[in-house]
Amino acid sequence: MENKIELGLSQWAFHRAILGDSRDNYDKYLATLQNDPEKVLRGSMANRDIVEQALQLDVKVVDLVNLLFFSRVSDVQWLRSWKQDAEQQGVRFACLMCDELGHLAASSVKERQKSIELHKQWLTAAAELGCSQLRVNAYGDGSYLQQLRHCSESLKVLCDSAASMGISIVVENHGHPSSNGAWLAMLIESVERDNTGVYIDFDNFFMGGWHHSPKRLYDRYQGMEDLANITVGGSAKSYAFDQSGNETTVDFARCVSILTEAGFSGVLSAEYEGDLHSEYDGSAKTLALLNKVLN
Repeated sequence: MENKIELGLSQWAFHRAILGDSRDNYDKYLATLQNDPEKVLRGSMANRDIVEQALQLDVKVVDLVNLLFFSRVSDVQWLRSWKQDAEQQGVRFACLMCDELGHLAASSVKERQKSIELHKQWLTAAAELGCSQLRVNAYGDGSYLQQLRHCSESLKVLCDSAASMGISIVVENHGHPSSNGAWLAMLIESVERDNTGVYIDFDNFFMGGWHHSPKRLYDRYQGMEDLANITVGGSAKSYAFDQSGNETTVDFARCVSILTEAGFSGVLSAEYEGDLHSEYDGSAKTLALLNKVLN
């Protein structure tokens, strides 16, 4: 059977156009996000305009990011309007990526329960938007084994809540233990639910957090091998390209080959994070590379 990979666009690829300079002072950004989230939207592009960007890039699927419309989680009318506007233009939303909602793997039962309830709010929002996946982070504290056990318990609750909505709860390799491919594979196996899996990122195989010094890296391609057979969606992360259009950090052909050989069939969304091109041009180059390695 031929594997079907559909190309999408990550809303995060345009986060600078949407957020402007609000993340320059990161601590202030996080505080504002929680207290007055509309004030972090300081860019020249409206969050809903990702649909127009996708159409210009000839993409019909978008993966959304909760940080870019954080205040709208309970605004049902706004969410439905956005979905309807996208559908009228032939665009659908696939995954809703969630950040800054507490720690699902926290050692504190109270903290885990709070995080679960926050995620449930966004789960409802994902349903309103027509998303089939809600991407969560496996963050917590304690040993790797403790975090695995605690996160597994939280994921089971979320999966059970999401099942009736037709939504899968997916975990990204996104720093800390989750960037250890073997650990994340064991986490997904432990959940024992059909509506879970991995949302793969081509580059996020760093452990200990973003600013850990010295860097603790997990081999990217080993991680892809570890997770390919349980991957249900993902971000094709890119930074820079050579004259032939190949990514200079990530071997896209190798990453895609690992996924296809494992039988992956789903959405891969372009997520340009570089500085050498505009967000639009970088996204276009990422999509062109994906098309090249798939054809």
